[in-house]
Amino acid sequence: MPYHFKHAGQHSCEAVVLSCIDFRFWSAIVEHIQNELKITDFDFPSLPGAAKTINNSHNDSADLALSCIDVPVRLHGVQKIIIINHADCGAYGGRAHFNHDQLAELAFHSAELQAARVKLSAKYPDKEVITLFVQFNPEAETIDILTIN
Repeated sequence: MPYHFKHAGQHSCEAVVLSCIDFRFWSAIVEHIQNELKITDFDFPSLPGAAKTINNSHNDSADLALSCIDVPVRLHGVQKIIIINHADCGAYGGRAHFNHDQLAELAFHSAELQAARVKLSAKYPDKEVITLFVQFNPEAETIDILTIN
């Protein structure tokens, strides 16, 4: 079955969104990017741990992560770089790594995202870098997406 191609002739987008590969959050992330950040056109690569791959400069995953960002910056003219980490991420050892302490987990991921932002801002000083953290809200049975400054 053919699908309508709404971007025919278009070869640019507003942002690149690097998130973790975890399927549990994709729909919430896309909805948040479109509805809250008002970004409708974006590249959406994913790698285990997102910010972790950027911060681990001593291995090939950092090169891959930066390539996932560099290609959209060069080829699609993106103006915004969005990096998203999430709670209970297996790449970081899951929630057990933090002894199931949500505040400790949030503090750790905030520091990881801030380090990634510093690195990306140095490499792309003319781009806006946005960092987000996705967490479960078990009482409300929802997913919350927090902006990390």
